[in-house]
Amino acid sequence: MTIYENSRSMTSSTTPEWAWRVVGHEEPAWRLSWLPHRLSHEQARAGMELDELLSRQDPAAGPTTQEQAEALADILGTTVQQATLLLHQRMHDRRHS
Repeated sequence: MTIYENSRSMTSSTTPEWAWRVVGHEEPAWRLSWLPHRLSHEQARAGMELDELLSRQDPAAGPTTQEQAEALADILGTTVQQATLLLHQRMHDRRHS
C-alpha cells in the first residue's frame, strides 16, 4: 500500500481513486474522486488510506483493521459502510462506462 503525494495530488499504487488540490482555494481545498465535498489535506489523506484499506481488506480481517477503517472514516465524517458503498458505486460506474 503506497500513496504517492505531492502538493497538488495524491494517487494510489493499488486503486484507481485519487485526490487533488482545488486551485485558488484556502483549506479545505482537497477533493477525493469518490467523495463529493471539499476536504482538508488530512481528510484527503485519510480518504486515500481508507480506500486502499477497504480495497485490500480480507473478509476475515481482525479487529485492528476494522478499528483503523473506522478511525479513517471518522476523520472524513462518514462511516465505513457509507465509504464502502461509495467506492463500490465508483467501481460499478467505471465498469459500465
